[in-house]
Amino acid sequence: MKEKIVQWVKRRTRLPVAGLDISDRSIKYARFIPSSRRWRGGGAVILAEYGEEEIPEGAVVRGVVEREDALAAALAKVTVRAGREFCASGIVASLPEEKSFLKLIQTPRVAEDAMAGAVRWAMEGQIPLAPDDMIYDFEQIRPVGNAADHRDAVVTAFPKGIVAPYVRAIKAAGFTPVALELESQAIIRAVVEDMHAPEAKIVLDMGRTRTSFIIVAGGAIMFTATIGIGGQMFEKNIAHGLGVGEDEAIRIKKEIGLSKISHEGKLYTALLSPLVAVADGLNRTVAYYRDHATHAHGAGDAIRQILLSGGDASLYGLDTYLAVATRIPVALADPFAPLHEDREGAMPSLPHTEALAFTAAIGLALRGVRSISH
Repeated sequence: MKEKIVQWVKRRTRLPVAGLDISDRSIKYARFIPSSRRWRGGGAVILAEYGEEEIPEGAVVRGVVEREDALAAALAKVTVRAGREFCASGIVASLPEEKSFLKLIQTPRVAEDAMAGAVRWAMEGQIPLAPDDMIYDFEQIRPVGNAADHRDAVVTAFPKGIVAPYVRAIKAAGFTPVALELESQAIIRAVVEDMHAPEAKIVLDMGRTRTSFIIVAGGAIMFTATIGIGGQMFEKNIAHGLGVGEDEAIRIKKEIGLSKISHEGKLYTALLSPLVAVADGLNRTVAYYRDHATHAHGAGDAIRQILLSGGDASLYGLDTYLAVATRIPVALADPFAPLHEDREGAMPSLPHTEALAFTAAIGLALRGVRSISH
């Protein structure tokens, strides 16, 4: 029987919903509440709470929960920071990108109620996990333009052993998990205004310890990849290259960024190695789409834009550097893209550069808003 990632509680549960973005070193959270205005996904909302709590080093390593008690303790601190109403909410939480298996598959053009069986049949042999050791879900892609002679679906799968410790830790902290999903799914929900537009985009999400590349086209996520390079590596390289302490390296990264003239060129040299690795990963992602995602489900034939999200996306000069490296337009993402008609209400005191760090948490919370508003 299909075990779904996202349906942990029966549909009759109608809790207010909040988002928890769990990474190796931090938990970011967000919650929306009703407003008198409206947004394109359904009910009107404003951002009620958001914040961050550190996770002790070694509790989560490359997406694997190594110390379940330490993660539960960090989650429990969120209950104190966020307040009673947040804690009473159902939780939509993220699962680690690097431990997932995401596959675009095709099925015959079966009836809607037969799609689950068709996906289960089509995915056999395409995901390297035994059925008994796998938790999976799928999203059918709505065709763009004329209907094709088949159906497309994106399957996301995880080993059960990866998912279970997250669920136990969330429950041990006193939360009620109502849905779990890939971080990339939440990010796309927050930054892509029209999921069903045919144009292909890449969202580059840069966090503290890793950078993810997410292709979205023709109504769904087509591909994700992750490399172990993030803002923390920038800081270490700056500290080593300029001979400064950690705090000063963070200040230089935030205030100066990618400058060829600062510190007699030493700053640019210190940042160049990780930036080249990020650009190489981005170009590989572009090439993957060009070579593999060409069948007729309505998606465009080339990547048209790159959006930057995450805590280090606003590094000065990063957008220009990547645009030159890929020859594709690059821009900072808008983490409140679905709320553009209610921008002032949705962003009450959250600067754009700070909001970028909460992109996944915002997207997780927006999933809950959509699900309870329909």
